[in-house]
Amino acid sequence: AQNGVLRGGVRLEEDTSFRWQCVEQPIGKLLFRRFLEGRPGLAAAGVLWAELEAYEHCEEEERGKAAAAIRSRFFTPGGAQHCAFLSAAAVAAPPPGEGPPTPWRQDGGRAAKMAAVRPK
Repeated sequence: AQNGVLRGGVRLEEDTSFRWQCVEQPIGKLLFRRFLEGRPGLAAAGVLWAELEAYEHCEEEERGKAAAAIRSRFFTPGGAQHCAFLSAAAVAAPPPGEGPPTPWRQDGGRAAKMAAVRPK
């Protein structure tokens, strides 16, 4: 019923978005993570993804410390696993008082957007 097949007179299109294939679909998520982990230049992105997921589940009082650790490790040149491919906007410090975004936002957040973990 996907791939443009007609069902009940309605053409259904396959969702090919990154979010659907690599975030919402468990097998797609697993395969994409393995892809990242298997490429030396992308391995840090896989670790960053895992850290962002862990951050989402942090207790509120732990978030500031967790965000600082992520920023130091992945966003700072010379950091343990610096992700130089991220845009300046993705790693910019947030305005004072702004909370962190949800990495898997419905508004089309991609890897660079999801990487914008911001301390409260």
